[in-house]
Amino acid sequence: MDLSECLKKEGLFLYINKLPFPTVVVNSSYEVILMNEEAEKVFTGNGEKCYELTHGLDRPCWEVFGKEFCPIKNLESEGKAYSFHEHDGEAYHLLVGSKLDEDLYMEMYIDKYVGDIIRELKFLADIDSLTGVFNRRKIEEILAFEINRAKRYKKPLSVLFIDMDNFKQINDTYGHQKGDRVLRMVANLIRRELRSTDCIGRFGGEEFLVVLPETRPVEAARVAERIRGKVEESNLEGVKVTISVGVTGYREGEDYIDVFERVDRAMYRAKLEGKNRVVLI
Repeated sequence: MDLSECLKKEGLFLYINKLPFPTVVVNSSYEVILMNEEAEKVFTGNGEKCYELTHGLDRPCWEVFGKEFCPIKNLESEGKAYSFHEHDGEAYHLLVGSKLDEDLYMEMYIDKYVGDIIRELKFLADIDSLTGVFNRRKIEEILAFEINRAKRYKKPLSVLFIDMDNFKQINDTYGHQKGDRVLRMVANLIRRELRSTDCIGRFGGEEFLVVLPETRPVEAARVAERIRGKVEESNLEGVKVTISVGVTGYREGEDYIDVFERVDRAMYRAKLEGKNRVVLI
């Protein structure tokens, strides 16, 4: 290899080593020329050819899976700057190929990298950014799912609708930053009193919806009272906080609207009866 080729190879290695996903440089004969550190962690088998190293095959991937599954074959035949393929098998797989020059191709195995991003984005899309609990869209989705499950399997299901009392006064007195911290603390207090199978979501403002699968309304009322007591006795940055809680349970033949409207009425009755209490309907 002459000096220019050495410099080219060294520069290419420095480049691909900065990429956060496994990357392999191959030639038109499918011989592996370079691998970055991420690829070395993933592809630990033997083989000088890319299909030997990455798929454990004894011949090119396109001969086994078809030409559309080989980015290099696509790049050669279509003259494009890049090509990719994806497929669902035992694990999601996404590979992007890029043509570097007449005889060098870069294959980037970005399935895990993209998969991690997708999972993170899905998680973030379901979470209320202020409190860290589910957002309204997700908790409504969970409640609808659990109602259908209760209907199908004849299992009990209960719901709590929690509203922080006089929260506007807290914001007006202490400022919105402290109000936000208090809101987070209340969300954490509620979460600590729940089982792993229970779900909590911020419904809006200072309201929280809690879904309690396989829980009867009387049992849910006890959970609600325990939460109410914990909040009342807690010192949340020197702020006195109480909550009003509505409780109800799924009744045979009901849908989401039926259950939610009843737990909403229960919470407002708790407000009308003096706040800082639990009302079961």
